[in-house]
Amino acid sequence: MQQALEMVGLDVIPVEEDGWRVSIQGADRGNPFALLGFVTKVGDAFEVCVIGRPGDAIVAPTLEAAVEVLRPAADEVEGILAGIRH
Repeated sequence: MQQALEMVGLDVIPVEEDGWRVSIQGADRGNPFALLGFVTKVGDAFEVCVIGRPGDAIVAPTLEAAVEVLRPAADEVEGILAGIRH
């Protein structure tokens, strides 16, 4: 039997006209590790900048798909907030 995956809530906050800041919902705003990345609209696509993975060229067709690239597994959140990234 498969176990249901717990979805991690995300805050998607507009930055500028065509950009969004994505962080772990409910995390202490003072914790810099809660920031997962940024999404920028480029033409008809959305470019994802993942914190801790510079140079990765990730492009998604929709804002929703771009945000999903940044969503961590529920069992990784504690480590991420402690500064441990995979």
